[in-house]
Amino acid sequence: MQQNIISNFFRPINTDIQIPDSEYAKTDVCIVMADALARNTNHSLYIIDYHRKNFLYVSSNPLFLCGHSPEEVQQKGYAFYFEVVPSDEINRLMEINEAGFRFYYAQPIEKRLDLSIEYNFHIHTSEKHPHLIHHKLTPALLSDNGDIWLALCTVSLSPEKNIGDVVISDHTCTDHYIYSFEGRRWRKQPELILSDREKEILQLSVKGLSNTEIGETLFIDANTVKFHKKKIFEKLHAENITEAVGIAANLRLI
Repeated sequence: MQQNIISNFFRPINTDIQIPDSEYAKTDVCIVMADALARNTNHSLYIIDYHRKNFLYVSSNPLFLCGHSPEEVQQKGYAFYFEVVPSDEINRLMEINEAGFRFYYAQPIEKRLDLSIEYNFHIHTSEKHPHLIHHKLTPALLSDNGDIWLALCTVSLSPEKNIGDVVISDHTCTDHYIYSFEGRRWRKQPELILSDREKEILQLSVKGLSNTEIGETLFIDANTVKFHKKKIFEKLHAENITEAVGIAANLRLI
């Protein structure tokens, strides 16, 4: 039963994808680069191999491992999700996966490396406490026919309180699309614009400055800072500054 569900993760992918074994020599560089990146961030990283239907690489950063070793997670592959993701969220991940590939295959081949999909879901850590994580998947290598061969995934603690939206972003512009589970389709979102002042306040908030300190830095009153933050929360549909910073960073607004 579980194996059938795992197979469904790869159902939307072109089953005719062909990657000669000789091409795997280039994956050594991908692994080295991913490992170097992992050493410079507290995010967990892993690489999906859609041709061999496994994990090519798993970083040692502990968040995604949930108490396992990188080797154990790599060996488990997609079966690992069934151990750490709540059962009621597995179907949601399946739909996200299928909808993401449907969007991907509707794009010209030359645009496919420009896209990323990101979303939240819960995982159980070694202490069995569920954590809401932010998962971002970016294609890294394509087959000659434009199918995803390798994808780099980054995992971090979500700044949001709820599972939230599923978003596809285009790295070459500010376009982003939100998936409607009700309508089972992607909706292009109006361009979200933050003023220069709002960006400054978010950037200073990242540094941990209080409203008073931000006001002193920008030569404005602390109440004015509060007013700008309220506008930021409204634009980003955030409940607090931590959530707002996370959303703005994910949308590349700061």
